[in-house]
Amino acid sequence: MDDRTIASNPGRLSVQYLRYAAHFPFWPGCFAAGLVVTIATAVIRPGLWWIAALTVGLNALCWLRVRLHFRLGCVNPAKVVAADPFTLAVLTDLTTCEDRYPVIKVLRHPTPRGSSYKVGDRCVTVATYIGSARARHWEDFFPIMADCASADRLEIEKVRQTISQEDWSDLESGLKKVPLPLKQGIYPLAAS
Repeated sequence: MDDRTIASNPGRLSVQYLRYAAHFPFWPGCFAAGLVVTIATAVIRPGLWWIAALTVGLNALCWLRVRLHFRLGCVNPAKVVAADPFTLAVLTDLTTCEDRYPVIKVLRHPTPRGSSYKVGDRCVTVATYIGSARARHWEDFFPIMADCASADRLEIEKVRQTISQEDWSDLESGLKKVPLPLKQGIYPLAAS
């Protein structure tokens, strides 16, 4: 991520933190366990309250990052390409300059709770990117389904409406260029 860059189509999605933690429990669980342990330690040894305060700060930073991911991250079209394990194909343009650098990323993803997605269904992801904004393109991106951050169908549909028909078509045509059988990874597409 680079603080001088902005998403071409920011998510503007509100996060339901418990829903997010249910789908991605590792870091929230680690920070919550750390908080419990450091508070218990501080109760026993009051001189160590600073460690509990540091853990509270780390918790806050973790949740701020999640909030910013869905608020400022870039909305991308995705398609369910496998059900077991649940796998998505996500289209984005990794370019940092005028030239296009379209890619499809195939990745395993948690199945959104309470959803009925099946192979071939379209879905919405919000992604952040890593690499240098000075390079010709980002190194990688990290899409997360909007359904894993919010159960608000109206809000998710509003985000879905920001994806152009051209982007959905580019995803479909790009998927035809990805070699079969589908494997996880990033597949650069010829710029059009």
